[in-house]
Amino acid sequence: MKSHLAFFVIFSLLLVVNLSYARKDMGDYWKNMMNGQAMPEAIKDLLAQDPQESDAAKDHFVRDFDIRPNLILYHTHAVSRDQKQHAMAEKIEQLQGTGTHG
Repeated sequence: MKSHLAFFVIFSLLLVVNLSYARKDMGDYWKNMMNGQAMPEAIKDLLAQDPQESDAAKDHFVRDFDIRPNLILYHTHAVSRDQKQHAMAEKIEQLQGTGTHG
């Protein structure tokens, strides 16, 4: 029983140590992979930030957006009045041509 407890303690300790072995700075990794090129600001903003860093210091709202209204309508099912009348006339002609009189 004691060997199981010792194994469990050692295994738990290894799991905790493994979590703390992560990379410290993504900027260094980027520089190594991109041959010394600095990481763009747009990508830096996408990465997870330090939780201790104050979120109030950053302004996440984009203020220079386009305020002109744009109206986009997609009428793929729209049929003009002339097309409707023509289709109705064809249906009437078909019904009159196939019907029996008498």
